[in-house]
Amino acid sequence: MSVRVVSRFRFVVLRMLGSALAVGVAATARAAVPTPEFPLTWFGNESVASTDGATGFLINPAAGGVRYPSELTLSLGEVEPDRRLLRGVWSAGGFLLGASDLEGRLRSQLVGFAAGSERLRLGWTGTRLDSRVDGDRVFDHALGMLARPAPWFSLGVTLSHAAEPRFESGRLGRTVTLGLGLRPLALSRARAHALGSRLTLTADLLLAEGAEREQARFRAAGELEIVPGISLRGSLEDHGSAQLGLGLSGTRAALHAQSAFDRDRRRRFASQALSVHRGEDATVLVGPRERRVAEIRIAGNLGDESLPGFSLFGGEASRSVAPIHRQLERALEDPLTRGVLLDLGGTSNMAQLEELRPRIARLRAAGKPVVAFLEQGGGRGDLYLAAACDQIVTTEEADFLALGLRAERRYYRKLLADWGLKIDRSSFGAYKSAYRNFSADSTPPEDREVIEHNLDVQQGLLVAALTGDRGIDRRRLLGLLDGRWWPPSELRKVGLIDSIGYREDALRMLGRRCGLGDKPRPVDLQHAPESRRAWTTRAPIAVVYASGAIETGRSGHDLLSGPTLGAETLVRQLERAFHDREVRAVVLRVESPGGSGLASNLILHATQRLKRETGKPFIVSMASVAASGGYYVALQGDRLFADRFTRTGSIGVLTVRPSLEGWYRRHGVRQDEFERGRYMGAWSLGRNWGPEFQAAADSAIYDFYRGFVTKVAEGRRLRWQDVDAVARGRVWMGEDALERKLIDELGGLEQAIAEARRRAGVPAGEKIRIAESRRPRPGWLERTIGGWLGEIWEQSAHLPEPGALYLWSDVEPED
Repeated sequence: MSVRVVSRFRFVVLRMLGSALAVGVAATARAAVPTPEFPLTWFGNESVASTDGATGFLINPAAGGVRYPSELTLSLGEVEPDRRLLRGVWSAGGFLLGASDLEGRLRSQLVGFAAGSERLRLGWTGTRLDSRVDGDRVFDHALGMLARPAPWFSLGVTLSHAAEPRFESGRLGRTVTLGLGLRPLALSRARAHALGSRLTLTADLLLAEGAEREQARFRAAGELEIVPGISLRGSLEDHGSAQLGLGLSGTRAALHAQSAFDRDRRRRFASQALSVHRGEDATVLVGPRERRVAEIRIAGNLGDESLPGFSLFGGEASRSVAPIHRQLERALEDPLTRGVLLDLGGTSNMAQLEELRPRIARLRAAGKPVVAFLEQGGGRGDLYLAAACDQIVTTEEADFLALGLRAERRYYRKLLADWGLKIDRSSFGAYKSAYRNFSADSTPPEDREVIEHNLDVQQGLLVAALTGDRGIDRRRLLGLLDGRWWPPSELRKVGLIDSIGYREDALRMLGRRCGLGDKPRPVDLQHAPESRRAWTTRAPIAVVYASGAIETGRSGHDLLSGPTLGAETLVRQLERAFHDREVRAVVLRVESPGGSGLASNLILHATQRLKRETGKPFIVSMASVAASGGYYVALQGDRLFADRFTRTGSIGVLTVRPSLEGWYRRHGVRQDEFERGRYMGAWSLGRNWGPEFQAAADSAIYDFYRGFVTKVAEGRRLRWQDVDAVARGRVWMGEDALERKLIDELGGLEQAIAEARRRAGVPAGEKIRIAESRRPRPGWLERTIGGWLGEIWEQSAHLPEPGALYLWSDVEPED
């Protein structure tokens, strides 16, 4: 549903609700208006403020379908002696289909939809009424609004019979119902998630248009969940009638029974309802067969966001790691999940994998064993993650090869010269190597120093993890990391794996460890979502993701660098996060090798301005790489976090410019020049840089470098000379960066969020929602047919602008 349609719908609903409410509240002289009656409910206390299942559409259209992703409810009730009421409703994704049959009296078909956030929802239902008495058929409308601004407070408003249809020789008059809901146990933020939904109190006021105020009806109700899955419900109306009900909830099904009595204690109504739903409820009413193990697939190059890897020089697409984090967290909290099978299929990006290992450790500490299964074998990343598990299983024909490290540098200066092309380049810092492969013929000593050092660090981190986790001999392990192909039997001898078998063997091993026998039931937790019990979950922490090469404008795609991070896009997301009244601290998650110096400066200025305007804490978390411009944008962080495998620093500046002078000369292209200004010819693509302009460019680049170092010194509260000593374009791994005070602490996004919570004063036990700002998805047309060809070509054919400054760092693969 488009934003325009939702806004228009919201305006119409609120206008009708406000109008109806004003009419209903006003006292009039139309005494002939009958006293309204609350509709017959199914579960005993369905208030317009508290209802939230599929049947919620019948009580408050805005509340329907909130609790479960999809639900089917069937009900059988006795309205009068020998007269039964059959009802059935199905809801999914905010839509509803339903039908009912009042024996010998009335049939109805129902459609509806609801939309909005957990704080404010609007809904509509349309009901076709077919009378069996006189054959009348009408279409009735109802509108609803549900506001839940806090975990403990809810407000519901409904307008019934909005069009006042004529039915069975009369008119169905408009009625308005106002409802208030209170959850006293949710007032404690630390206990709101665990206990908040156990006790719900409601009060509803029913008003009819044109009726006297004395004709308004009032109902108070309550629901108490004695233990998870067993609930008592009841309500009392002002004229003395009462309802009592009992609810029994299983994981994916529930049974409800209730009875209504008049003031003389005679039963007016009784019903039984069966609900089956997709969302899972926490309950004590669970059988042994419900217990399961989670099966989580991890493969590919992990990243903060899913990004395409296409560029002129190749590249590797990344898969978002967020779903894996959510599954591991769900497995830890879910009482039905007794263990985890990690299905590893060739995964990489050691910094992202480093952040998964603590989650595995928490599962094991909670008594939930984790078994890794490597069906096809694996590489360094697979072994690094698998080593954190209880046991490792692989197949007998699995491949384990190229387990060492290798970095390559290719140089294209001579090739370009053969084509008549030349890349002019200026940089400051002997270690600033980006684009040097187009202007040099071999790797200089400084680049060799950095490459060798970082390879040593990465090798040392992996060896330390494997020897520590598996208790194996360091010398024998290094033998396996020499790059040769190794059969699984050799890895088992050394102790890198525990068993050779198949998936059923890994499941049997896991089942025995977690007490579920030889054939535990594996479940993909992504297809087993939790039900939504909380009314509202606060979002006091915002995380803004900054992934890709930094450029001006909006995020897009660069022919040379692949996915780009647009400064305009990121600044807009930062402004939204900082100015959100609910957000009390902001985390910037950086996974970028840098890019445009101007774009980086615009982002840095925005963070400085937003911190000053709002006074909110600003924490930075660095993923696999936060180098050069990626480090520059982090300088306003109150605290900087990086993983051990994070490559950061690369403090330096460079500029590049292609020249076609040789190509023009080779192909007989004549270029006449007319200019004003001594150095203007150096900006022409038809002229190489001469020594004089090269010196001028180098001098300008050094000035920009000094500015970069100054900003680092100010942001990190260091002396200029100390920053310069570790700058000059050099890339540092996480522990090196910590030692040189370029970061404050080793840790991943989880630790950065914890720091943001601490600074924002969020209680440690409070369950919160993270307000995330990710890379915008392409528009519908672009996703469907590739977008407008002109825009795509402009983004894809982007080349470095002559004279543009770049805070750019080469990124070496770690495995």
